[in-house]
Amino acid sequence: MTVTPIVGATSTSPEAAPALRACLFSLAGSAFAVDVRSAREVAVFDDITLMPRASRHLVGVANLRGAVVPIVDIRGLLGMAETRPTRSVRTLVVRDRSLVVAAVVDSVPGLEPFDELLSPDTPAAAPRARVPREFVEGWISWAGELVPVLDVPRLLAALRSTVNPAARGKETA
Repeated sequence: MTVTPIVGATSTSPEAAPALRACLFSLAGSAFAVDVRSAREVAVFDDITLMPRASRHLVGVANLRGAVVPIVDIRGLLGMAETRPTRSVRTLVVRDRSLVVAAVVDSVPGLEPFDELLSPDTPAAAPRARVPREFVEGWISWAGELVPVLDVPRLLAALRSTVNPAARGKETA
């Protein structure tokens, strides 16, 4: 297993603080971002334990420094074709309160500060809105394109409800 912690960049003065520090990642050729406060680290797992009869989003579990962490594929939730990873899997470890999961990603270009977080309903994003709106916290402009900033608590709540259908409707965002 290879782990790369996500750490903040050089500190800036409070008056020059960006609107958002985001961790950028890609899935199936599309760029996405999450608020850096939800991103913990990038981890590459070579040894995953498969879980029989698990939810379709659960790839398996792995050991992350002594803790068992679920490895999940969020492509299906985002309206993309799901894939089963090969031997080695690159993940972005994200957290919402006490829940920690490793989401399968293709690449993680890095962390970037953004001066503006556009509304989830911004008209400029409408042609690019391939992601279900319920999972979009807002939009950022990166490398000449609008990139959705994913709402990690809502994504994880949706994953929990697929694992435990009885929990559906009991989650709070």
